[in-house]
Amino acid sequence: MTQPVRPLDPDRSRRILEAGMRLFARLPYADVHMEAVAAEAGVAKPTLYRYVPTKEALFIAGLAWTLADLREAICATRSSGGDEAERLEKAVALILERIGRLSPALHAIESRSSDLGERSRRVLREGFDGLRDTLAALLRDGAGAGRFDVPDVDLAVLMMLGGIRMAVHGTGRQAPSPAAVAAFFLNGLRAGAARPQPAARRLGAVA
Repeated sequence: MTQPVRPLDPDRSRRILEAGMRLFARLPYADVHMEAVAAEAGVAKPTLYRYVPTKEALFIAGLAWTLADLREAICATRSSGGDEAERLEKAVALILERIGRLSPALHAIESRSSDLGERSRRVLREGFDGLRDTLAALLRDGAGAGRFDVPDVDLAVLMMLGGIRMAVHGTGRQAPSPAAVAAFFLNGLRAGAARPQPAARRLGAVA
């Protein structure tokens, strides 16, 4: 008689994803082995394979979970204390910290020698699309309250996410502090900030 298949435990599944992403954050993708993931998660190797059949499946599921968890954390800042500028600063700090942890994973996705394929890149794109939506909502909150001057919210969000990703992943330098990154964006977005004059006006003033 066939034994019924036991449902997967969501708490154990989360523990496995967290363990895998901790290892992917510390080591190159090729150096992460399923035995180490099982040990990190505190489960037997056969149990691990019930939840994730391959390392690639673990990586993709962990990446999707990490980005979804980050999106939820940013959404939560909209109802947190402080004004709109302080909420945006919290969101920027969250993104800087957690995308920084993903840097080895991002290298693995971008590496031609990696066996990660289009599926992982699609998960990454979808995750960043979700981050763009949540950041856009924060910017619209600030613009509606008169705290930010944002003529093009979508462009501002693209610049913020691109800048943060480059700061923690693509420059080879030590990542700046969350406060420094947040201040950089906030100082340019505050309502009433000085705007550069058009070139013709500047020339006329000199003349």
